[in-house]
Formats: sequence, structure tokens, C-alpha cells
Amino acid sequence: MPFERKESPFDNDEALTEDYMPDTVLGRDTELDEISEVLQQLIDNEAPINTFIYGVSGTGKTVSVKYQLQELKKGAQNYNDISITFIYQNCESLSSSYQAAISLTNQLLKDDQYAHLHDRLDIDYDTLPSSGLPKDTVYSIFFDALDHLTYEDTDYREQIAEALDNLDRLENPPDLQIGADELIWLSKHPFDEVESVPSYLSFPPGFELLVDAETDLSNTSYSRSEVLHGIPEDPNALLSEIEAEFDIRSPDEVTNYVTVVLDEVDRIGARDELLYEIPRAQANNRVSNIRPSVIGISNDVAYKESIQSKTDSSLRLKEITFRRYDATQLGEILHQRAELAFKDGTYEDEIVPLAAAHARQQGGDARFAIDLLHKAGVKAKNDGDDVVRKDHVNKANEEKERDRIYEVTSDLDAQQKVTLSVIMLHDLRDETPISREMLYPKYKQLSGELLDKTTSKRRVADYLKEMYQLGLLNRKDNYGGPGKSGYVYELDTVDYEMILRVLGETEPSGMPDGSDLLSTELIDEFESFADQNSQIRDATQAQSTVDPWK
Repeated sequence: MPFERKESPFDNDEALTEDYMPDTVLGRDTELDEISEVLQQLIDNEAPINTFIYGVSGTGKTVSVKYQLQELKKGAQNYNDISITFIYQNCESLSSSYQAAISLTNQLLKDDQYAHLHDRLDIDYDTLPSSGLPKDTVYSIFFDALDHLTYEDTDYREQIAEALDNLDRLENPPDLQIGADELIWLSKHPFDEVESVPSYLSFPPGFELLVDAETDLSNTSYSRSEVLHGIPEDPNALLSEIEAEFDIRSPDEVTNYVTVVLDEVDRIGARDELLYEIPRAQANNRVSNIRPSVIGISNDVAYKESIQSKTDSSLRLKEITFRRYDATQLGEILHQRAELAFKDGTYEDEIVPLAAAHARQQGGDARFAIDLLHKAGVKAKNDGDDVVRKDHVNKANEEKERDRIYEVTSDLDAQQKVTLSVIMLHDLRDETPISREMLYPKYKQLSGELLDKTTSKRRVADYLKEMYQLGLLNRKDNYGGPGKSGYVYELDTVDYEMILRVLGETEPSGMPDGSDLLSTELIDEFESFADQNSQIRDATQAQSTVDPWK
């Protein structure tokens, strides 16, 4: 079938993507002010403050930080005595500070703005390998890279290079035979103290021999005067003259700030060295040219508590908490994005409060709500509808909920999945809600068959609580007296086929190849249930075999 362009309700669908940066961040005035207080230190040329930002998913943490960094960058252009560099790293796919340091370093090495790092760093790589280097080596390279994110290494060098092309503006222009890098390097390394010359510098032939020997060059084809021709006797005086003539700020008058933003920092695990090493880098002599700071962002309350227990006053760590959006705030955000994303007259006004209501059921998750509008628009386009309606939003929400449940269920460990399968088995038999005591015998049987091991009743109680918190189970109070479980459980969303699919896809460790978590008893019970229910049979289409779930 040939591809043809469809009529679309979208004018700018990027406004409904996660990375979109709006002109105004809505519903986060208090939080934006708190971030502003932290970043104001840099504008004021004062000691930076390290920050930990916490809030559940979809509360605007990342967009607020990026927005304020963007605003700070604009403001910093009005002041020539500060140089501010931000490095953003999402740690979602990383599992350690080691990996984060490599990723951050490679981000810098790939950026043309920092091409000078390939010369300044003592490494033989275009980018660092993902593994194999000692941790201390990786950290040393990372902090060395940060220490070269300075005004002198970037804007100053470029201005000096441009000035050298126009030396005739000086009163007595020298016959210079070296470039900006060499001139700046000489200004910091008195000739009589130089022992070696970095390989990235280009001096006249014989210069290195003169530096190494500091003797006559009678045994070479070079004379001292030839070697030093075109090299200023006083590099600092020449630079000062150039700075004055071309209105270039001296590096000695500029404070260099480098702020590292670690988003989802909890993903790098308990050994979160970067969160502590970056603020202490100057005190620990890892850097000397910059004033480093860190902004950590996390959704994890447990990680937040661990930060509080490990942090001491030397970190100057400020904590900012992002609250859930309320219905009004969600409505304002969605109205803003809908106006930007959709063409005039292509969506019903009712879809905005409806999407906000669905998002409120997810705890006020703005990211969920924005994505819901996008999926609703895609559904309308694919259905050939001219207008995005409430039914498109509802269908999109159903799909997102199925996707969420599948992802959450897939992330459960094997014992949790067996526990979930036991709940499903009892649910098929119309025996739910069910207590831990009543389901434990069947759990013990199936875990023994499928995993060749079992756990205690107390641990199963933990599994049930965790799955309730994840939204997979409903829980009701059913206190039965001392020693009795106070709750009974049932499936929150009855999607048997999805559960069967996850169980069939799971290959438990320590079991023979080809093993899964589908018990014969569960399959038989489901097929018996499906045979009695034509609606489920029509929806699943294949009830007589386990293959669709593997």
C-alpha cells in the first residue's frame, strides 16, 4: 500500500513531547523561585550552592531546572566577570557513578564547543570506552575535563586568536610566529621554568630542543636566535596590550562556574560518589580553575532520605521538593500545550479537563497528561477524524494504562510474579479478595514447581504490599485479630492475557533453559474460564494454546 500524507490535527506536535521547552513554565512558581535562589549565587559571583531536587514523576522537576538554566544563561551574558557552564546528564540508563562520569566526559568530547579538550586531556581516545578503564583514571579524566571548561579555554582563546589576525592595530605590532594557544601557554609558563612542551602546541622548529637542553644549540642545525624568532620576550605584556586594545577581559578577572545536573541520580545506585565528589573537587585538589557544583534530581523518596543521612554541612546542599500538580495547575499546563500543538478548531475543549482528570488519577503526573493528549491526537489522525474528541482521550488512556501495567509487571522479580499468578488463579476461581494466609499454600506449591524455592509468609506479605503500591492489586482492610493478616487482595485491573504474557516471557534464573513462570494449573483455569466467556474469547482470539503468551 503506498504511503500518503494524512490530514493531521497537529500544528506543532513537538509541544506534546517530553523534551519540549515552553516559553513559560506553569504551576511551579514557588519551585522556580527556589531554583532561582540557588542559581542567583552564580550571577552574584559568590560561592555556588549544591542542590538536591525531589518530587514524584511528572511534577515538572526537569523542565523547571532546564528552564531556569536557560534563563540564567541569558542573564550571565550581561556580566563579563563570570563564565557559566552547565552539563546535563540523565542517569536513567546508567547504574553507577563510574558510568555517569564516562557519559559526562564523552558528552563533552563530542561537543564541538569543547574541541580543545582533545588537546588538553592526556588520553588516547576520541571518547572513553564504556568499560575497562580503572575508576580512578576515569574520575581523573572527568575532573580534568571540567577544569578546562573555562573562559580562558573557550571565549578568551577565540578572542585572542581573532586579535592576532589584526595585530596591526597595536602601536608596535610584533612579528609573531605563534598562535593564540602558544601565546597563552607561554604567559603561564616562564621560559626558564619550562621542562617540556605539550604536544598540541606548535612552536618553531628547535624550540623543544632549546627547552629540553637550555644550552647552546651548537650540535644542531638551529641557532638560538632562529628558534626564538617570532616568540615575544614578554608574553604577559603582549597579552595585556592585546586585551587593552581589543577590549578583552583578562582570565584572571573571570570566575569560572561549572554546574553538573544529574537527573534521575538515584539510578546510579548507593555508591553515588559523583554527587559528593563534584562539590568537594576544589577542596580535594581535583580542579583548580573552576568552582564546581551539582544539582541532583530524583523521584525516589528512599534516595532522598539516604542523601539526608549522608550529607554534611560542607556540601552546602539545599533541598527543593516538588509537590504534585493540582487539577487547576494540570488544566493550565494542558491548555497551554494544546493551543501550541493543535490547529485551530481541531480539538474539543473538553479533552483538556478530561486528560487532566486521568492524570490526577496517576498522582498529578503532567508528563502522563501531555503524552495522553499526543496519543489522542494520533488516534484521531489514524481514525481519519477531523477533531480530537473525548473518546480519543479515553481510548488513549486505556492503552497507556495497559502499557504501564505491562511495564510494571515485567519489572517484578520472579517471586513477585509467582505471587501475582496465584492471585490471578484465585481470581479466575472467583475466590478474591483473598488474604495472605489463604493464598500462601498455593504460592508455596507453585514457587516450588516453577522456581525450585520458596519464601516466608512475611516476604509474601511484602510482595503483596509492593504490588498494591504499584497499582497492580487492590487492597481492603480485613483485620482478623492478633496474628492474622489485616488485608485481603484482588487484581486491580483484570487483564489476564497480559499477565500470562509476562509469565510466559520470564525465564527464571537457575532453572533449565526454556523454563517460564506459566503453571499448567493457571493455563487450564484460564482456558476453562475463557471457554465460558465469549467476550474474552473474542478479544483474545486464541484460548486453546499457551503459545500466544510466550
